[in-house]
Amino acid sequence: MAAVVDRKTFALPRAVAPDAEIFAVGDIHGRPDLLHALIDEATREPRRRERRILVFLGDLVDRGPDSLGAIDLAVEAGARIGADEEIGLMGNHEAMMRLALDPRTPWEDALDALEGWLRNGGGAVVRQFADFKVEPVGPEELLTVIRVALPDRIRVWLESLGAHWRSGGTLFVHAGVNPHVDLESFLALPWNTPLAEVDEDMHWAWVRWPFLEASPAPGGFSGYFVVHGHTPNDARRNPSHDEQIRNFRLNLDAGSGKTGFAKMGVFRGAEVKVLTALGPTNAMLNNGFA
Repeated sequence: MAAVVDRKTFALPRAVAPDAEIFAVGDIHGRPDLLHALIDEATREPRRRERRILVFLGDLVDRGPDSLGAIDLAVEAGARIGADEEIGLMGNHEAMMRLALDPRTPWEDALDALEGWLRNGGGAVVRQFADFKVEPVGPEELLTVIRVALPDRIRVWLESLGAHWRSGGTLFVHAGVNPHVDLESFLALPWNTPLAEVDEDMHWAWVRWPFLEASPAPGGFSGYFVVHGHTPNDARRNPSHDEQIRNFRLNLDAGSGKTGFAKMGVFRGAEVKVLTALGPTNAMLNNGFA
């Protein structure tokens, strides 16, 4: 059973809106057990600001055993913690999923997105909502079947996801920003860029190294402190939140599937409390050790 095992508080160079307390959840990847632990902790947090806001940073789906359960829990989580507002952001995994399943996506682009999605853990999600009495013959038949089988509640959730959200001097976005590109132009990029045309460094759902390696001036990223996920633990063995914060960002992706950890940040003013939940790894779940 997952439980919150660590709580650390950090000072930040930028503050969220003074009337808001913001609960930001990092990448969950099909692990509602980890999300349950974080949400249960949030319900026990006393309200200290006028508005309570819950933000999901994207990548709720894929890789783990129960993506639909994670989505359903996320949808009801705002009410559970007494939030006045709930914000769902799109990660690159949701972008691939929606590109494949949205009937407005051109067919060839949808097939390409389906291939990318399945290659990145989408198969577990597909088998949750599509009952294959006979295995589809080829990707075109598979795409047709799963588009029909997609539950309406999941379709509505996918269509509700945004690219980013801001509060005070803090920007919440899935992957990050590119410090060499005008911020507003970067954040305005459409979610539905075909995968074949995506330059990962140039998109808010995919960017990594230009952002992770940046050391911005005291003004931060065009004036903002950035809260993000996408790259588990900065792809480092010993990531440091203190170092991230010095570079005007905070990464809440703890690599849930491989590590069994997931994180949530509770932001009030110019301070954040980072809560870490621990449960079994995906490998342990698959082998029946949990």
